[in-house]
Amino acid sequence: MEFSTSFLKKILKTVFFIFCVPAISFAGSGAFRVELPDAGALGKGSAFVGEANTPAAVYYNPAGLSQLQASQVSLGTAWLAPYVDYEGPSGAETQMRRNQFWIPHVYLGVPLTQRIVLGLGATSYFGLGTEWAEDSFAKYVATESNIENKDYMLTLAYKLSEHLGFAVSTDSDTSKANKKKKLAQTGAADGDFELNAKSTGWGYRLATMYKLNGQHQFGLMYRSTIRHKYRGKAYLDKLNSGGVNYQAIFGGTYYETELSEEFVLPQSVVLGYSFKPDPKWTFNADLEWMDWSSVEQELINWESETDATRLSVLNDGNPARRDWRSVWSFALGTEYAASDRLRLRGGYYHHQTPIPEANWEPNLPDSDSNGLTAGVGYDVIPHRMTLDLAYSALFYKDRRIDNTVGSSSGVSIDGEYSQWASMFLATVTYRF
Repeated sequence: MEFSTSFLKKILKTVFFIFCVPAISFAGSGAFRVELPDAGALGKGSAFVGEANTPAAVYYNPAGLSQLQASQVSLGTAWLAPYVDYEGPSGAETQMRRNQFWIPHVYLGVPLTQRIVLGLGATSYFGLGTEWAEDSFAKYVATESNIENKDYMLTLAYKLSEHLGFAVSTDSDTSKANKKKKLAQTGAADGDFELNAKSTGWGYRLATMYKLNGQHQFGLMYRSTIRHKYRGKAYLDKLNSGGVNYQAIFGGTYYETELSEEFVLPQSVVLGYSFKPDPKWTFNADLEWMDWSSVEQELINWESETDATRLSVLNDGNPARRDWRSVWSFALGTEYAASDRLRLRGGYYHHQTPIPEANWEPNLPDSDSNGLTAGVGYDVIPHRMTLDLAYSALFYKDRRIDNTVGSSSGVSIDGEYSQWASMFLATVTYRF
């Protein structure tokens, strides 16, 4: 079956239709990175950079697309359920709201010639979704925080020889941010603070794949920074005249103003190795460096406000120090071909947190984490259609916090935070 231009157009329409649905995610390992782009790869601990022999190579290592002999498309989704618990110094316990999230993914690899392969993809590999009750200990710091990122990739892979391939990718990251918290008003009921902003940033990736022989294969990929310039508005509501007279300062019970904020998603480098001692076994290992040191502070610019008194209120805690640091992660995975149609998988991955204790906040309850994965791949139609399923349990190291975040509002977020997450992925791949 030949791959037609009309079918390519249908796939592209499918990509954009899927991503009309918000791709909200939760606070993943490594700040707000969420790497759940493919079930086949996740089953092997997401150690896939050195193998990258499916359409998911668009994400993991686009140079791997040079291995495709025919057009392929992958479609799927990820389900996530995070669990975060807090215990204060007095022993009182609070649970973060138990939300569940869905993140779709789609990848397409199309050989244009014997040496050139076009790749298209869409998923979400950065995002945040946390929610604490409006009467909880965290209410003056964060109640609801959502960052929805949608990532689109256009790649071109070139097969230089049977042993060596290269690729370049243009990546677009569309982001929407929504943050809410309560506003303390001395002697009166709390007010509401909300921030909404959006931005689109662009970056690129450079990748290579080297096949030493039938047993040993290496992959290397560089991902550039993506610079965002968020623009949006902040809203203050239910303002009153108790204590500090916010009604008088902002001219009523409701106020809104325009804002902008810059944010840089990190550059990274990942090295992968794949070892196939025989036709049944595959062993993979990935090592990645991610430069989160690009996040030094969070500075909100109030674009249309000039009143000094209002600015003094709006700038309480602004800019906020972040001082994130560069971190390492690694992943290990294996696959066993139990039969011509069935493959069994398992893996492990570890991520360091870039967030120092001094600037840690409950809207992003990150810590060092370890993940275990299991998966299965089955050829529903031999040589034509494959169904991949994967499950992962992600365990975070309990984190005891003792900092001054929230002190300007007279509250404390000090205490111990424990969390884990449950994830399930399904991907269908069709070969033409």
